[in-house]
Parts: sequence; structure tokens; C-alpha cells
Amino acid sequence: MLAKKNRTIDEYKKAGAKMRLFKNVGAKLAVDISKVISASDYKILESALHRIDEVCSRAEDNMFSDFPGLGSEYVNVFYGNVGDKPRNPLDEEILQLAKKASDELFE
Repeated sequence: MLAKKNRTIDEYKKAGAKMRLFKNVGAKLAVDISKVISASDYKILESALHRIDEVCSRAEDNMFSDFPGLGSEYVNVFYGNVGDKPRNPLDEEILQLAKKASDELFE
């Protein structure tokens, strides 16, 4: 964890892009794994995904605390499907960062 004084908006953007990617993979996994595990095991996964959402919310809170002058478009840094069309230039940047992170996974 970086100290507050060392956190940059670019760090938040990179983390948000990777979080979007992670949550998309998690959602697709939840659909596929539900066919091969018990309901009680699925609840464990569902709980883990819910905790990830909580982490996103806290990261977003930190971002707006660190950078109180950010515009409303920053609400979506940690949220959104990586397969969606960009909603604005910032969203396009986050989607490109997510694509880059995805590509780097298989280098």
C-alpha cells in the first residue's frame, strides 16, 4: 500500500483497469463454475465476489479523498464491463489500460 502522499491518479487508473478485468473474469467464472460445484460452494464464491466489490468501493473512496477535485466521470474508474463501449474519454483510457493488462497476462 502506497502512502497517501505517494498515490497518483495514474495508480488509481491502473488499479481500476485491472479491477474491472478481474471482476469481468470473476463474473464469467461464476457462471461457468456454478454448473460444476454445489450451491454451498457457489455461495463461497459469491461472497468473495461481493468482498471484491467492497474493495472497489473503498478504493474509490480513497481516490476521491486523495483527489477531491475529480469530476463525476471518475465514478466509473473501478466499475464497468471491459467489453462495453467507452462512455467518455476517461473510460476509454481505463479500457485501454485493461486491455494492456490482459495482454500482459499472456506474454
